[in-house]
Amino acid sequence: MSTYEEMQLMQKEDDLQEFIILELISEISNEREEIGMSQRELSKISGIPQKTISRLENGMDVPKFKTLFKLLNALNLDLKIEVIHKNKFT
Repeated sequence: MSTYEEMQLMQKEDDLQEFIILELISEISNEREEIGMSQRELSKISGIPQKTISRLENGMDVPKFKTLFKLLNALNLDLKIEVIHKNKFT
């Protein structure tokens, strides 16, 4: 594999990781709003600064997974990851 191909593959992996994280932040934000919780309240429960929550929800920051799990836990949400087998013969 050439260096260019390796760089393309790494970029796709980075994009996928960022996409997943942004989807999680979107779900966290939607749940927070749905239950009528302010960012300040979520901050108090999760221990994550309100400024950080705002930056995450506005796409200005990419959180570490530890931060995501603190926010999910504070909202009483679970993260489920499924591996789905594709039919190898189609």
